[in-house]
Amino acid sequence: MAIPLPAKYQNLVLFKREPIFTAPLKKPQPGQRVYALMPEQLNDIRRIRSERVELDPGMGGVAPTKIREWIQQGVKITSLDFMLTKRCNFKCTWCFAASGPLATESLSFTRLEATIRQAAKIGTKLFILTGGEPLMYQDRQAQKGFFDVVDCILTTYREAGKEVKILTFDDVALITPAIAAKLASRRIGLCAKGDTLDEELQDYKLQTRGAFRQMMAGYRNLWDAGYGVRNDLPIVVNSVLDHTTFEGMIDLHFWVKEHGMEHSIVPVHYCGNAVGEDQEAGIHSPHVKVLYDLIARIDRDEFNDPWTPWSAFPKNKTCNRNLSGLHVRSSGLVTACSESPAGDPNDPMRTDRYIFGNINEEELADIADSEKLATYREEFQAGVGEYVCNPDVCDLNKHDLCRGGCATRSAYSAMDYATGLISISQDLHRYSTFREDPLCPAWTVLAEQQGVLRPGLLEEIHARLVETSSRLDKARYRQPRRP
Repeated sequence: MAIPLPAKYQNLVLFKREPIFTAPLKKPQPGQRVYALMPEQLNDIRRIRSERVELDPGMGGVAPTKIREWIQQGVKITSLDFMLTKRCNFKCTWCFAASGPLATESLSFTRLEATIRQAAKIGTKLFILTGGEPLMYQDRQAQKGFFDVVDCILTTYREAGKEVKILTFDDVALITPAIAAKLASRRIGLCAKGDTLDEELQDYKLQTRGAFRQMMAGYRNLWDAGYGVRNDLPIVVNSVLDHTTFEGMIDLHFWVKEHGMEHSIVPVHYCGNAVGEDQEAGIHSPHVKVLYDLIARIDRDEFNDPWTPWSAFPKNKTCNRNLSGLHVRSSGLVTACSESPAGDPNDPMRTDRYIFGNINEEELADIADSEKLATYREEFQAGVGEYVCNPDVCDLNKHDLCRGGCATRSAYSAMDYATGLISISQDLHRYSTFREDPLCPAWTVLAEQQGVLRPGLLEEIHARLVETSSRLDKARYRQPRRP
């Protein structure tokens, strides 16, 4: 039986779908810049992202300059994602992958082993293991599981005399003390689930009774194993931001930082199951901007961790996967990323443009050398927008610190230039040809520059975040700090 949305959230909207802009947004004039950053500001971003390889979603913690260095060394696939299985212990309301407890599709260990060996030969640096829930991966015929895949990667690279890093996306609920110890002993970076501290809401989002308590137990086991304490055990809490999780995100951020973890926030958009109430009730660019402004202020004041928000991700991280990474789905299909449009027969806007092969039928080295992949990467490199995701108007883009935000959001969601609201994209190929992440804070900045942002909107959103937080000093944070 489906778990209902808790009563206090049932009529919650961030705001009615009224226009954010008082007049249509205009394209920037020649010479007009949304973000004009000083050299020291650019260097601050590089410094934060280069402290260590934090394997956030989309390789967001890796400095683009490091990836460019690998590419110049001849590495054609710097990162490789494996969607080990579609099976999952949860049934997230916004799932893009059709995962769940009854899903059976998974990669065979034999093909994984062969592909890992090929990856080592061509110089792949990073592996990201995803699902479903990767800890549920099992190849019954080969009698292999998740840690067999991990050990295969580590052994293959050790025998080749090469270094490798591994990250796994995990919902934390299955992590026992023994599993936490195994993860730590192998120095696996974690991108862990955590959307809210509201137990009822988290259980609803995952459609599983007791999910929140299971997750908290998993986190305690990870902390006991050294995560959140040791620098060589990076852990990032990945939070989906929608109209129900928005008001609790500040308190969740305090919890994340107090436990020595980093915080990745992913604003929901029109993708997968997030096409109903999750999006219609309203996350838009102003919400992202106000939230990031506030958590950056908290990080500076409370945690001595200063940064200034500009990009679509906390700490000005961005997706770097499309520079030189690939994703292998549980069917074996090799695609651009986990959420890129890729030939799903149930997708009414199906496209095969971003499918580059299948590891069940082809060698990874051949896919890496394919003309289709090379053409795609050239197209992606040239594909920029006209308003904010463009090197002529954004210094993050110009200086190779942002590749247009989230390409998936550009594919499935679009900015309505007349209203400022997000609508469903009618062209999935915007993934590579015309990237304009509609949830980047830069849209709000541009609207302010042109005087078309609804008066008082940012102050209204800020007040809502402050008043609903149980952690903030209301007097200290009541007024937003503007540049």
